[in-house]
Amino acid sequence: MSAAWLTGWVLETIVASTLLMLLVLAIRAPVRKTFGPYIAYALWLLPLLRILMPPLPGDWTLTRLLAPFARQAAEAPGVAVGIMNPDTISPEMAQAAILANVELAGHQASVALVPPTLVSQGMNAGATVLALWVAGALIFLAYHLISHRRYCRNLLRRARIDRTVADGKVRVIETDAAHGPLAFGVFRKYVAFPRDFSERYDEQERDLALAHELGHHIRGDLIANWVALVVLAAHWFNPVAWKAFRAFRADQEMACDALVLAGRAQALRHAYGRAIVKSAHGGAVSAACHLHTINEVKGRLRMLSKNNKLSPARIATGLVGISAISLAALGLTASGTQAAEEIRNKVEAVTGVALRQDAPAPLARLEAPEKPEKPERPEKPERPEKVEKRVYTSEDNKDGKRITKFVIVHADGTRSETEMPDVNKILAEMPEIHNRNCGGKDGEPTVEHRADGGKKIMIVCTDRIERLTADATRMAMSHKQFGMRSALMGLRMARRSIEDDSSLKPDERAKALKGIDEAIAEVSKESSDRD
Repeated sequence: MSAAWLTGWVLETIVASTLLMLLVLAIRAPVRKTFGPYIAYALWLLPLLRILMPPLPGDWTLTRLLAPFARQAAEAPGVAVGIMNPDTISPEMAQAAILANVELAGHQASVALVPPTLVSQGMNAGATVLALWVAGALIFLAYHLISHRRYCRNLLRRARIDRTVADGKVRVIETDAAHGPLAFGVFRKYVAFPRDFSERYDEQERDLALAHELGHHIRGDLIANWVALVVLAAHWFNPVAWKAFRAFRADQEMACDALVLAGRAQALRHAYGRAIVKSAHGGAVSAACHLHTINEVKGRLRMLSKNNKLSPARIATGLVGISAISLAALGLTASGTQAAEEIRNKVEAVTGVALRQDAPAPLARLEAPEKPEKPERPEKPERPEKVEKRVYTSEDNKDGKRITKFVIVHADGTRSETEMPDVNKILAEMPEIHNRNCGGKDGEPTVEHRADGGKKIMIVCTDRIERLTADATRMAMSHKQFGMRSALMGLRMARRSIEDDSSLKPDERAKALKGIDEAIAEVSKESSDRD
């Protein structure tokens, strides 16, 4: 494996994964709004899967190219595809030649040759680019490993309160080195709170903050963060990847919010919003999971103000649609496909570095395939034995009841009998179904069962069904309006809390208040539109 080939594969993979990052950045917001935050968070598997995907076998494309001409080449002896004439090419040039294309027009073979100097320059440039990329990735990872380890040591060294939760699997500490609640540790799991956690947060806010950080540990978000950092290390020079990393972390937090609030009362959303605002701060360690940073207060609070319950059918539809989009995107950008070949050609044109794999060996003379032997004629299947079938009625000697039986008489004289059901009896037992207005008070059943002369009658009360539907619609609208008013109340309470919080810096307080004001304006507008 040469340095030029490896450089080509790296550049092609980076370009393809960047295109997938742009795709996820474009569709994540509508996907989260339509199918929920879980599916939007899962979209970020796309760039990772493309990086891990091995290149498709190159001979697939070559076989597909040469297959239509195989018969022509076999019928024209003496024509060797891809063989260079040694009488007109020097040995040095032949060794440095790169087979660029093969044309089989009129049984003529042609090759494109690259001078040795250009080949050498391309290989040197490829090795240089590869070395710079590896060095940058290693420096990036080393920096984050060292800074994260120092940060965690500082948290533990300055901790004063230490207890365990989740059956002793997670240690909870309070330390003045933490600005807000956060989760850290992959093998030894921790949740850290600031020293004034009990004073700044009420009981509901403390419980919800702990549930949020435990949710990160349960879902494996700490491992996902390290995987995302490795991907970012491969894209350390790529501004699209940095933007994608921030969006990935935001989707991760929103998915954890949905996990914490699933099945909880609407009133707890206000307490949760207050906990997020109180936890807002500027800095964040990339591998840890903070309850919130100040840069994304607006988006989180906007999501909390809406209580959209998704049906299982919609979630299933989203999974199917996103899976189809993912398979199509991975297939189009996989190494060895036509789209990947176009990406490679564009990168070669921009960088001037030859990114193709090592020159393939000259193709041997194509021989006509041997004729396959004629398959033997299959034996005729044996005819099934003749079966005589007839249906008749017989009398039951015990109670004098006529019973209909289905009788099969075989060729060997054996027979099998099956008792047939009495159709008239079944029809007599089936109830008649009528639709009518039944009247009555609320709470009465929508279906009434009656009997008339031994005949069962089922009455579907359409007026009661319409009344129930109208009541349910009014109740749903009432709950929606209550939810919007509750969301506004929670946002205003959160705004007062941040105004009274003296621990925040002026610029941090201004950013947080700006985000809250925008969320209040948006919720107020939506509430007025519904009214």
